[in-house]
Amino acid sequence: MTKIEIFVSDLERSRAFYESLGFAVVRQWEDWVMLALGDNVLDLQGDAHVVKGPHYFTPEIDRFPRGTGVEISIEVEDVDALYERARSLGMDIVKGVQDRPWKARDFRIADPDGYFIRITTPLHRERVVAAAPGTGTAGH
Repeated sequence: MTKIEIFVSDLERSRAFYESLGFAVVRQWEDWVMLALGDNVLDLQGDAHVVKGPHYFTPEIDRFPRGTGVEISIEVEDVDALYERARSLGMDIVKGVQDRPWKARDFRIADPDGYFIRITTPLHRERVVAAAPGTGTAGH
C-alpha cells in the first residue's frame, strides 16, 4: 500500500476540507491525522516543525501552491456525485468533470494549500487475468 503524507499550514482547515469530500478520520495524534476514503489513505501533517526548521522542505514551505509538480489521484466509485459535492461546497475546481481518452472520468481541485487533487473513476473496469503457473498464457 502507498500512502501520501502532505504538510499543511492549518491542520483543522485541511482536515475539514477532506472530510467534506467524504474522507473519514482513521487516526489522529498531535498535529497529524490519517484519513481514508475507500482504499485511498491520506496523511495530513501540520507544518510547524518544518517552518521552524531545519528540514528538507523549510526553504520552500511558504510557497503557494504547495506540491508543485505533483498530482494526487484519488479513485472513487461515483466521480459525478463527488464533483457535485465539490461544486456545492464552493471548492476550487481547477478542471471540471470530463471523460478522458485513457478510459477515465475525472475532475481536478486544489486543496486549501494548493495541492493538486485529481478525483477519478475508471469508465470501464478492465479485468486483469494472470497467467496460469507454468503455461505462459492468460487464464479465462
